[in-house]
Amino acid sequence: MPHRLRIMELLRIGLIGWGTVGSALGELVLGGPLPLELASISVRDRDRVGLPKGVALEDPEEALSADVVVELAGGIDGPLEWARAALDRGIPYVTANKALLATHGGELAELAERRVAALLGSASVGGGTPMIETVTHLAATGVIERIRGIVNATTTYILSAMGDGRSYDEALREAQEAGFAEADPSFDVDGRDAAQKLAILASVAWGRWRPETDVATSGIVGVPVATGETVRLVAEATRNAMTVSPMPVAPNDPLARTAGVESMLEITVTGAGVFRMAGPGAGGRVTAGAVYADLARLVAGERPILFGSR
Repeated sequence: MPHRLRIMELLRIGLIGWGTVGSALGELVLGGPLPLELASISVRDRDRVGLPKGVALEDPEEALSADVVVELAGGIDGPLEWARAALDRGIPYVTANKALLATHGGELAELAERRVAALLGSASVGGGTPMIETVTHLAATGVIERIRGIVNATTTYILSAMGDGRSYDEALREAQEAGFAEADPSFDVDGRDAAQKLAILASVAWGRWRPETDVATSGIVGVPVATGETVRLVAEATRNAMTVSPMPVAPNDPLARTAGVESMLEITVTGAGVFRMAGPGAGGRVTAGAVYADLARLVAGERPILFGSR
């Protein structure tokens, strides 16, 4: 069960990262209904346009002076150091960093439990689509047999374009021009983004942290797609196995309907059938909304621990 603390009159946030998601969260904090305050912001570029006036620009370590640390910087080395330091002091740590959680989530959950802290990461999977929350609820009310879904927008866009007759190179170029693929798309097209998300969801589903390295992963580079064929990068997990691989999807399969930045997840629960959810898997505003929802739980007095013991 989540730890509890008193309902807070004002939650002071030490925010690390002011990119697309960080700036969107800043707008929610400044204009939303919750009793939140930006105590400090840590950014790589202190000349960045759009930083709110009156908020201190500090080094990441100064975020530990706030009531909660919110990390939206990405990467592993710095965030791991900050997360360890915050949790060791009993300070809640909220992140959208799937790489951190899929690599060190077990360690951080144990530290949060020892120090009676909180570890939240709803925005790490699904963007604004509450995948982690839904899996958590279903795991608490039944036995999950399988999770299966499309959780990477870049590969969905590329594979859809290939099914319309474009080559891989043409489809990738289109995805980059549309903003659906990075200049270096390897993290997405090699399947690692999907593998990290799957590891997090599987850890929540079966109550035991499972790292990205346990996922059997295949990417989409070199995968042939015939014109008219529907192929998707499918992430699938059971209690004993996790896989990410491109595969043909039947036209009547709900996964075939995913397009653009949409993600879809199917959760099979013993005796209750298949629960299905879909929504935007990317975007600053919707991802910031998931972070804001985590902060709402802290304001309400909860201290949830992602991957913590039930």
